[in-house]
Amino acid sequence: MILDQIVHASTIRAEALPSGYNTGFADSRGVTQIGRERYSLLKAITGSGDKNAIIAEMKPASPSRGHLRAITDPVAVSQDLIGGGCCALSVITEPAFFHGSIATIPAIRNQTKIPILRKDFIVDKKQIEETINARADAILLITAVLGDQLGEFVDAARKAGLEPLVEVHDRQEVRTALDTGADLIGINNRNLKTLKTDLSTTIRLAPMIKRADRTVIAESGVTWPCDIRTLRSYANGYLIGSSIMAAENPRRRLEGFVYA
Repeated sequence: MILDQIVHASTIRAEALPSGYNTGFADSRGVTQIGRERYSLLKAITGSGDKNAIIAEMKPASPSRGHLRAITDPVAVSQDLIGGGCCALSVITEPAFFHGSIATIPAIRNQTKIPILRKDFIVDKKQIEETINARADAILLITAVLGDQLGEFVDAARKAGLEPLVEVHDRQEVRTALDTGADLIGINNRNLKTLKTDLSTTIRLAPMIKRADRTVIAESGVTWPCDIRTLRSYANGYLIGSSIMAAENPRRRLEGFVYA
């Protein structure tokens, strides 16, 4: 199963990381002790006004679609997406299956005045330290990967000054995510075991999350502006990667989602 292979590769990467980073953080809402302002993903989603809150993903490839776009100049790509109206950026850092790199985050940080989400298959708390060192603002935590450890990782991310975006795919995972107290819940419309997408996943699960007064992010499978209109009453924001990266003009495709 592809998820097992990705998690195994991530575990090997994590084992090679040193521990004991000097992160210099204060807390998830403040300014770090070294003076860097932090950008809140939650505030970016809820404060998007009349525009749709789009987290645009810098994603070179994926197991389901293969090569999408070579990101040889990450600053140019990130600025193009910011110009297209996204409220935040997601950076894929998984190298083996998505061709991402953790180095992309510090490469774009100084020019990026909106939140940066690190998207990877986090399996070790050293990767949280790595994320802080890269100067991201938020981190993806996947319930299907972390299982019973999810709460520990949510707490560790918050303590490190990161906003956790907790990903779910079914009702049991929603209950697990809500129990952690996470404010941001991402509903992955893609089944990580089969790689098939179904937008009705968001429609089925979002009411559970909204009843708990949490913020819903629809992930995967949003291909056209009409998909935004279909999900608008269910999701507060949308994480979109493949359809933007594969477009001939990513900025124009993004604008279509932002103003759908």
